[in-house]
Amino acid sequence: MITIKFEFPDTGEGVTEGKFLEWNVETGDDVEEDQVIGEAETDKAVVEIPAPADGTVKELMASPGDRVEVGDIIMELETQGAGKRKKSDNNSEQKEEASVEEVEETPEEEKNEASKEDDSDNSSESSKDILALPKVRKLAEEKGVDPATIKSGERITEEDVLEAAEGGNSSQSKAIGQDSEEVNATPSVRQLAREKDIDIQRVEGTGRGGKITREDIVKTAEGSEEVTEKTNKTTKTMRSEDYRGEVQRVQMTGLRKSIASKMEKSRFTAPHVTHVEKADITDLADLRDKVKNEVDAHLTYLPFIMKASLNALKDYPDLNAELDEQKDEVIRKKFYDFNIAVDTDRGLLVPKINSVDDKNMVKLAEDIVEKAEEARDEELDREEMQPGTFSITNLGVIGGEEFTPIINYPQVAILGIGKIGETAEVVEGEVVPRTTVKLSLSYDHRVVDGATAAHFMNDLVENLENPEELMVNL
Repeated sequence: MITIKFEFPDTGEGVTEGKFLEWNVETGDDVEEDQVIGEAETDKAVVEIPAPADGTVKELMASPGDRVEVGDIIMELETQGAGKRKKSDNNSEQKEEASVEEVEETPEEEKNEASKEDDSDNSSESSKDILALPKVRKLAEEKGVDPATIKSGERITEEDVLEAAEGGNSSQSKAIGQDSEEVNATPSVRQLAREKDIDIQRVEGTGRGGKITREDIVKTAEGSEEVTEKTNKTTKTMRSEDYRGEVQRVQMTGLRKSIASKMEKSRFTAPHVTHVEKADITDLADLRDKVKNEVDAHLTYLPFIMKASLNALKDYPDLNAELDEQKDEVIRKKFYDFNIAVDTDRGLLVPKINSVDDKNMVKLAEDIVEKAEEARDEELDREEMQPGTFSITNLGVIGGEEFTPIINYPQVAILGIGKIGETAEVVEGEVVPRTTVKLSLSYDHRVVDGATAAHFMNDLVENLENPEELMVNL
């Protein structure tokens, strides 16, 4: 047998650490190469961790909530072979996704393993025909239970072994665990619930998709703030002589640190200037109200603003660009991929809408809804989070007429949408109610001059105030 020490893999794009979220396996489980065995959160996205080879899980060395760095050993896997080492081509350089350290067992260890297998085979001839994982057979051996006496023709589970071992208490075990197969929880979490005499069906899961975690069981069992402090290492409440009263320290997540780093780099690398204009979108609001019930998509104002921005960008390409600081070149992009800001429980995410110029209004509306839902459900992959060519952030849905959005570096411009509502405007000498919105354009003054930004905003406002062309091919 060979023991593989599986390290936290390099997921690429400069990621050096992550937060381990959960295991999909436990000690004793048999796994296949490339099987998803766990998940971790990096500052880019939630990534799946594949098994490096076929084998049996010997030890899990990372727990949910742990901060792990690339190269940290997170699991030991016993395998018959060395396993494949996956490599990916990166500009002709080969980079291993998972590092493994192979440790060959001594002949004495192999002998002991063989002896254990012989003893297991001789313990019960009939148990050979029983379907059960190695860990279940091991548990049965520890509890002195013959698997053949439990049931025939079906796979035996840990719950079956424990019920048989408990004897008179099996009815209680059933009450707590038998019907819990429908509950979204791993076997180790179910076992913890049994150990703490917790009805797992009454536990509210806080994991992804409502999955019940070990922390959920512990909190339910203890029911105190002390356990919350022990199990949740990211939050600490304390009194300090440095502060007048009680404070709370909340550790920044990998995503939050990534957002902070990008904002800092953008703010102090690109000299920001913000240009604000008010647009009278009364006609656009009337047109939208007429057609929104005629289409299946959820038609908000954002697709119209994206199309209006697209038309203006074609006339002022320096805003659909980035700066190559090493070569002192402005890279004008002839394609139009827009990032849209989405507020999620994990922080601000900016998924990308590809090929805005090739999509009609309905398709844009569908893509916006889809990307926003994926962002909130943590289902975006790394490619969907890459910087596009231009960004739009809509703070107006929360509140605020105007603001100074920070450029989504390395882009050179970002458009902020303020609150849309009725305001008193002077039209042909009379004060009348009109539907208006303030638009805030932040731009990199190294690339974009103030006059260029002003012309762009004039075109954008004109497009929104005369929306007939935007409605073509709705």
